[in-house]
Amino acid sequence: MTGTQEQLIAELIGFLRIPSVSTAPEHAGDVRRCAEHVRGMLAAVGLQNATLIEAKGRHPLVYADWLGAGADKPTVLFYGHYDVQPADGEWVTPAFEPAIRNGNIYARGAADDKGQVFLQIKAVERLMRRDGRLPVNVRFLIEGEEEVGGEHIEAFVASGDPRLQADAAIVCDTEMFAPGLPTLCVGLRGIVYGEIHVRSGETDLHSGVYGGAAPNAIMAACEIVVALKDRDGRIRIPGFTDGVIPPSAAERAAWDRLPFNEAEYLEKEVKSRALTGEPGYDVFERTWARPTLEVHGIRGGFTGEGAKTVIPCEAVVKISMRLVAGQTAAVATRQLAEAVQAACPKGVEAEFRAFHAAEPSLVRTDNVFIEKSAEAMREVFGKDTVYIRSGGSIPIVGLFEEHLRIPSVMMGFGLPDDNLHAPNEKFHLANLFHGIDAMARYLELLGND
Repeated sequence: MTGTQEQLIAELIGFLRIPSVSTAPEHAGDVRRCAEHVRGMLAAVGLQNATLIEAKGRHPLVYADWLGAGADKPTVLFYGHYDVQPADGEWVTPAFEPAIRNGNIYARGAADDKGQVFLQIKAVERLMRRDGRLPVNVRFLIEGEEEVGGEHIEAFVASGDPRLQADAAIVCDTEMFAPGLPTLCVGLRGIVYGEIHVRSGETDLHSGVYGGAAPNAIMAACEIVVALKDRDGRIRIPGFTDGVIPPSAAERAAWDRLPFNEAEYLEKEVKSRALTGEPGYDVFERTWARPTLEVHGIRGGFTGEGAKTVIPCEAVVKISMRLVAGQTAAVATRQLAEAVQAACPKGVEAEFRAFHAAEPSLVRTDNVFIEKSAEAMREVFGKDTVYIRSGGSIPIVGLFEEHLRIPSVMMGFGLPDDNLHAPNEKFHLANLFHGIDAMARYLELLGND
């Protein structure tokens, strides 16, 4: 390992040590300290106007820019987040005491997303130190609420603030399909998340006295859920899949060439007895290009140890839909709400209450920002860049599309086994170093166009 690489690791360790857990009120001071740390890094590499953007009751955004390349050069907006998930579960080494093992750095936030924010900043630093300037104009917008809904950045992006003017966004919050395989994500599923509330009466009842006559809220909730999706995985909400845009023949052909073993995927990633899903679609299409409906939890009635023979009067089902190109969150929310009403059994009331939503995104690969990114990745990794979609949701991509009218280049360097949101999260150090190389080269190629 070179001295430069050792210095990079030392700086990243300092960043990862800050427990910027945005979901925990007791870490509010750490979140602010981390925001100040990011602002300091941005200023130290020569960016201008490094500042915290505040909003009452919210964690700060961090902004900086360098606009000296001139009006004839493109402006790119770097996005990332400095907040992290809680460090639950059993860790080999403490989550906020970064450790190096087997070519990886282990810490909460290592891959999601501090390590990838760090490589963005260091790519800019390399060019600034070498040339005293950048080949393109850049802006940075790093948030501290990605793990808790992103309300602050959503309002800021929607505000039309001139500091957001850009030609494309660069989002490093995705992963490579496999080690050493340069990957660009060009499609994301959107999401609608909420709860189905079911009520069958004013109070719980004794099942011996009233069983057979009184409606049961949990049974009703189960009937509603079964009416929404059949046991083969087909979503039964009327009109829900009508507008879905299928992947092109070229996309399907590209996915067929990806190094993928379904049995290994089942054993090592899903870790279950069998794969499920809509008949007629392969794993990639089911997870990348088809909408889903999943139940995340049901509460109601008696759930303690022992027995209590009650007929519950209310139940709550936590549920989400993943959306794909051709769908919108507003229409999907309405369709689900109507389907819940239609499936509501006799003697109960039910309604769907949406919590949050994000639109699906599909980026064309024939624009210069994607093309130059693929070229830079190919040069650095020595292999052709592959295009994939992701089954997950990154709400900021939809917001950039909706409010700024710019494409997002999802140029991620994580790996599928990086344990995001889980114990022993890691970031592969080779990807950190190659990521800096690729990002710096990308900016050069954009500036030379």
